[in-house]
Amino acid sequence: MTPFKTILQRTVERVPGAVGAIFADWDGEAVDHFAHGRKDDMLILAAHYGIILNHVQAILHLTHFGEAEEIIFMHHKLDLIVRAVAKDYYVVLACSAGAHLATALREVGAAASALRAEMY
Repeated sequence: MTPFKTILQRTVERVPGAVGAIFADWDGEAVDHFAHGRKDDMLILAAHYGIILNHVQAILHLTHFGEAEEIIFMHHKLDLIVRAVAKDYYVVLACSAGAHLATALREVGAAASALRAEMY
């Protein structure tokens, strides 16, 4: 198991209702991932939501508001937190709708720090 996968697994296990996490680059390519069940769905989600993060970053640069650290998407069945890790990298945490958002935000923040530290 890679250090990245260990960090992602720990994050998923610490958030009740979490179903998976993925660490990816800005092109949507998975660096590593951990998921309960349908891993292909996590890969697709990460790629698409990474594109959205890129668009938000571009808009913020145009308006001089600075960088977006994270974006939260709340859907009928699934909540997603997309968090920037470092330049050109991000992490996505997927949780069942209604999962404890404060816990998920805390853990994805810790995961981003741990992934960044592992990169450098």
